[in-house]
Amino acid sequence: MTTTEVVKADATAGERGLTRKTARRLAWAERTVYGTAGTWVAVAPVMDLPWWAHGAALATGALNGVALWKRSDTDDWTQRLASSLRALPVLGGVGVYMAGLLSPVFDYPNGWPMVGAAVWTAVMIPMAPWTRSMGIKRAVDNLPVLAGEPVTFEDHMRVLWNQAQSTGETSLEGVRQYNPAEPDFEAVVLAPAGHVVPSTLNERAIAGVFDVPVDAVATKAVDGYGPGRLAILVAPRAAESRPAEEALEVEAEDPGASLERIWAEHVNCTGGAASGVDLVAYNIGEEQIRLMIAAPRGKTLRVAHEALCSALGIDDISRLVMEGAGPREAVVYIYRANPLLHVRPPTVEDLTMDDRGRISIGVAHDGSVARIQLFNFDTGRAQHGITAGTTGAGKSGLMRILGAAQRISGVISWMADVQGGMSMPEMEGRIDWMAKGPAETMQQLRALHAVKEYREANSRGRGDFDFHGPWRLIQWTGDEINRLLSSLDQEIRKEAAWMIGDLQKTGQKVGIGVDLAVQSLHLKELGDNHEIREKGKEGHVFLLRTASSSTQGMGLDGIAPIGAHVSPIPERIYEGGGAKEIFEGTAATEGVPTPGMGWLITEGKAFLFRTFVLEKVNGLYPQLEELMDGRPMPTLTPGEARAAGAAYARRGTAEAGKAAEGPSAPSGAQGEQTGLNAELERILSLLEADNKAKAEAEAKVEDLPEAPSPIAAAKAKAPTIRGRVLAVLEGHPDGMALKEIRTAVGCGTEGGPGTNSVNNAVSALANENLLVALGKGVYRLP
Repeated sequence: MTTTEVVKADATAGERGLTRKTARRLAWAERTVYGTAGTWVAVAPVMDLPWWAHGAALATGALNGVALWKRSDTDDWTQRLASSLRALPVLGGVGVYMAGLLSPVFDYPNGWPMVGAAVWTAVMIPMAPWTRSMGIKRAVDNLPVLAGEPVTFEDHMRVLWNQAQSTGETSLEGVRQYNPAEPDFEAVVLAPAGHVVPSTLNERAIAGVFDVPVDAVATKAVDGYGPGRLAILVAPRAAESRPAEEALEVEAEDPGASLERIWAEHVNCTGGAASGVDLVAYNIGEEQIRLMIAAPRGKTLRVAHEALCSALGIDDISRLVMEGAGPREAVVYIYRANPLLHVRPPTVEDLTMDDRGRISIGVAHDGSVARIQLFNFDTGRAQHGITAGTTGAGKSGLMRILGAAQRISGVISWMADVQGGMSMPEMEGRIDWMAKGPAETMQQLRALHAVKEYREANSRGRGDFDFHGPWRLIQWTGDEINRLLSSLDQEIRKEAAWMIGDLQKTGQKVGIGVDLAVQSLHLKELGDNHEIREKGKEGHVFLLRTASSSTQGMGLDGIAPIGAHVSPIPERIYEGGGAKEIFEGTAATEGVPTPGMGWLITEGKAFLFRTFVLEKVNGLYPQLEELMDGRPMPTLTPGEARAAGAAYARRGTAEAGKAAEGPSAPSGAQGEQTGLNAELERILSLLEADNKAKAEAEAKVEDLPEAPSPIAAAKAKAPTIRGRVLAVLEGHPDGMALKEIRTAVGCGTEGGPGTNSVNNAVSALANENLLVALGKGVYRLP
């Protein structure tokens, strides 16, 4: 490889003085001159000036052309360019001037010279060629220029060595370049005969000779020779790559070093995924990496889930989970594979309420058990809950687990499936009351409201619920309740919304909890009742896969823990479905569905979880049935059952009565016939007893009234407008003016009748001779 000596050209003092500020001033002055000269060039040729004035202009152009011709006779292309730029304004202006002088001779229109002058001025002003020529000259003079004849790399290194003062009388011999494309080389420093290489000629001094980093230089003695020779290695490219190689070696032994580098290069950097967020601590395991991150003091932690996955090289966003721990700190979990793809089924221990009123409903992403409270022993109140998720998100599966836990834990479980029992067929006969369809759900709500009022009337003013008292905890679960709360029947919609809202507000104190499962949390889907949504979030909120981010926001509004980071739930998780696999055509086509996977917000925490997974057989869940069967069925007390009314008495029984085992069948043909007869007699007796029990139950049901509609009862108790008017006039035998009557019956007050309604009622009473008109607008009783 050949190279040349690199030298610095000395510019004149005038050229070096052209700073940016000076250049701007020169350009402004130059443009001012062009504007003035352009006007002169346009009008001077047509003016009556002496011949010498025109001759001076033409002579100036001729002299400038001669100077340009002389300056062009050089090999310095920058000199030629600068001279051309400096001559351009004068030559162009004189040319336009001459055209103006010759226009009378050649009969050119007088307007053409003026147009030429305008064009010349328009070009020269933005171009500013004189200032530009000085800028080009200044820039070129400050660039390294090539000087001398081409030399070899070895010659060039020797020249640098000989020009350096620190090398003394030593010489550079045996230069060997490793790669013609790289500057790395080795050589031998040779001292004069009888002398030694100076001790001052160390790595630092050699680095200064070749202008390379100190760590790019290495020295050692030459084997077989004395101190008059010194072997040197100058390898700047190797020095540049050495830190990266060392870092890779360190990262291979210590994965944490790689994590720290990635965080510094892609996350906590300018334009990174989380600029300013520090990696405080980390723990690297075989299947999980935990990071503790924190924003600077005085700042809040705001990290985009997708951006962080991109920075850390994670293509499956479900493998990264972030849990907030205050306004500026969070813990990030990174999994080798989604930790909730395979979740175990529940056990009896999971579904049994502990001493804090909690049951387990699934598994959290870190392997711990996900729990919720059915009863808060600290406040003595039942707990409400709300579950939001689109079709197929796993709402019904969660409701099944809740129903099984309630049965096992001795809680009276009432469930309503507005879809008609299609969502939870296993619950029928295994909980105290399973209502199917809108009509039966309304009966169940009215009965529950009646039980609430019964407990309120007989609780003797107690402000909390005695869990170990005579009444059992009641948990009402409404699945697909949107269908009822958004019913086309306005009266049903209003009554259902009012009863659910009232149960949420006052039921907790008497041991009644409400769990709602909805597809959307928009008010139009909740009977336009804001309190249903807000009260439902007081205990626990399940955010499964939702169809819109607005539902997720409504679920978190007002209850989201500080620093919560809730990521969306995908419909399916595809293992091995990254861009590389898609490009290569090996991507998985069968993803794992995610029903039951979501976020649980309870007791001031939000964490990713999945409900216990049960195996479906022929559309049913036999594992769940086995957990529930054989457990005592908690039911209402006789007083509560009477308050619940006939609908509760007619509900489907939990279990049919079990018959006693018959005698063992004797052996032989005669024994077989005898056993068959005995079995037939036993069956007939059971049928007779069952019919008798049903008859007695029906007789009792006939004696029980239906639980009344609370809204209808309230309307029945409220006096009519006609009754209010008559009651007001009873105390005024001399009569009252219509305006006074309206005020007395409550017009204009909250919940009071309208003015027109009172006027119409008074007119109707007068027409029926129930009121006597004394004058204009004055009435009394007859």
